[in-house]
Amino acid sequence: MYQQKEFMTESEQYFYNILKEIEEDYDVKIQPQINLASIIEKTINHKYANELFRNIDFGIFDKNYKKLLLAIEINGSSHYRTDRIIRGKKVDKILSEANIKLIKFYTDYPNERLYVINRILDNLDLLI
Repeated sequence: MYQQKEFMTESEQYFYNILKEIEEDYDVKIQPQINLASIIEKTINHKYANELFRNIDFGIFDKNYKKLLLAIEINGSSHYRTDRIIRGKKVDKILSEANIKLIKFYTDYPNERLYVINRILDNLDLLI
């Protein structure tokens, strides 16, 4: 009826290994598979917050996990499906309204190590 599955896809593992380099070099914390409800609080009509029960692939936090500096999504081929596009737009809107910067990487591009690192560092706005 239930069976354990891998925590991260092969693509997510690739990005995680790169993110760990950033963590070591810039004194930040990398967290995979973050549920929006653990980092965002609904401030109006907060009786139902079902839309927050979605995950983002990675977050880069300050060294004390007090502030999420950057959210990262890794979009594979499934993200071109209509349901995933709708989900993505909802996540984009929620993060935007919470003033959390989001960047996306697409697995159908090379995403070479230096490109990924530079893009992430550019989007951290040197807050680190």
